[in-house]
Amino acid sequence: MNQPLPIASLTKLMTAVIVLENYDLDATHPPPYTLITISKAAANQENVPNYGNLDKYLGEKFNVEQLLDLMLVYSSNDAAWALSEVIETKNFVEKMNQKAEELGLGNTHFVNPTGLDPENFYYHPPNQSYFNYSTAQDLLKLAQYISKNHPLIFEITLKKGPYPIENGMGDLILPENQTGIGWKTGYTDEAGGCALLVLGKENGNVLFNIILGTESQEARIREMQKLINYQARL
Repeated sequence: MNQPLPIASLTKLMTAVIVLENYDLDATHPPPYTLITISKAAANQENVPNYGNLDKYLGEKFNVEQLLDLMLVYSSNDAAWALSEVIETKNFVEKMNQKAEELGLGNTHFVNPTGLDPENFYYHPPNQSYFNYSTAQDLLKLAQYISKNHPLIFEITLKKGPYPIENGMGDLILPENQTGIGWKTGYTDEAGGCALLVLGKENGNVLFNIILGTESQEARIREMQKLINYQARL
């Protein structure tokens, strides 16, 4: 529960928190807080398998909500980086760490807004860990904070886009008395497979399920299914 591990794209949950707490989504303010231009740095982030790669959209503008959708539904690294650039990526990452400290996430640290391994991003703070890391316990606190203060984040993760997502939460079989509230997956070579799933039960209880460090993307789904099946027997 309290062993710090790389968290890959589970990072993007905190990225979304910083966006919602610092940007304006209602289009009443001028760019860049509502319209964000895709920079070369953003477009050059590591591609994701399904959808959300923005290298073909260099110089074009996206609104914050579009980028949030791409980041949370398809785990777009380009979208996460573009969102961070509004207040400069370095400052954005500082806000991520400040928020972690504010929430009491004592074993959590961020070096980028994407969760990518260090060879896949160019900004690295001096004398800091090369990875975004956290613990299951800290991620539980973050998920609870999101559920209470920013449920929109989990609502976005449940959207169904035009392209299927392999080894995602859609592959899970849930008990009849449970429904999905939100989820996020991640995978890098260093982090392995990661997943966070929030479930609501008919009696009003909420279950937070966290898997870190599996050997593959497929394994994170197998382990999450085992956890769901175990809970169903309780």
